[in-house]
Amino acid sequence: MIEKMKQYVGDYGNRITTALVLLLLATSIASRILFNGQVFEFDYFLFQPDGAAYTYMALKYAGLSHLEAANEVIAWYSAHAEPGSALDLTFFSTESNPAVWGLVNSRIVYPLLSAPFVLFFGIPGMLIVPTISFVALLLMMMRLGKVTDNFTLSLILVTLLTTSPTISRWYIANITDGLLATILAAACLLVTIGTRDSVTSIFLTGLIILGSFTRFSMPYWYALGFFLFFIAKKRIATLTWLLSSLCFLPSFWQGRQIGAFVPVREGDTLEKILYLPVSALRIAFIEFAQLAALDRILLILIIGAIVVALLTWKSKISQLFLFFCLAGWLIGALNGTLGVNFRYQLPVVFMAGFVLLKEVKIEISLRKAMDS
Repeated sequence: MIEKMKQYVGDYGNRITTALVLLLLATSIASRILFNGQVFEFDYFLFQPDGAAYTYMALKYAGLSHLEAANEVIAWYSAHAEPGSALDLTFFSTESNPAVWGLVNSRIVYPLLSAPFVLFFGIPGMLIVPTISFVALLLMMMRLGKVTDNFTLSLILVTLLTTSPTISRWYIANITDGLLATILAAACLLVTIGTRDSVTSIFLTGLIILGSFTRFSMPYWYALGFFLFFIAKKRIATLTWLLSSLCFLPSFWQGRQIGAFVPVREGDTLEKILYLPVSALRIAFIEFAQLAALDRILLILIIGAIVVALLTWKSKISQLFLFFCLAGWLIGALNGTLGVNFRYQLPVVFMAGFVLLKEVKIEISLRKAMDS
């Protein structure tokens, strides 16, 4: 009888804790939506400059004409985006703006998913898919806590992520980064805790295709394929590698301009390739320095995960996390833009949590308190 009471009290305590974390999540989402704008000269608006293209695409998919969609986005951005980011009709022309549309025309997943919400709720509907992605990420983190028998730490991690200004900044906005990070998190969860190779292959194929048409993500998929082939040694590795090889294609279908490769650097292809190591070093320094100034919670989480992964480098999960760190670093170096506040490295966050949950055991409950 006493044992059953302890079991009940422990489960009840976990349910209460979970409810509090979910309340914190709701508060985090509400505060991000209600309180946004320019903070210390940084753009924390909900509607980002590159999000204008995705919003226009969603409106087109919802049935609006080119002129109607463009005018709606122009009017909305003049009132709800960062001052100085005013748009005109030339922004929405492939001929006038090939640099933007050459990259985003193939990124159809986010606009397609958002089209029904935009149809019913207007342009604010662009925030629904990113918000769902944010919730899904945290639910997967809590699920991982159950799988690793480390539920208390998963709740701590979820709490930290809901208080991170960087996570909410890039997840709850009309851009593709949060959606891609969640797709990659689902893929990592699938290949690490999945049991049947045939089922895993089917779902992984879908996730790779979705990720490829969300935004450029080839280094992450190659990191996952490398892990599967050399570390996990699963049969789905071959399929993953083949599909990963196609991840380059969507980015080049609409435009193959060299400016997309280290665009901040002038010169031909060879000059940009030679500059890539310099870009990588600058990105590494600036990203960590910016986190130290703006988001020390996330900085501690990432550095802590890197230290744990290096100490447990023989662990498969630690190796996958380190591969993801290299992939995120490479994407940042390929882009070359400094001070983007960990935006391109967002998919690393889930794997950082995975490493901590796998290798750092913390379990506190009312049931254990009663036992003591």
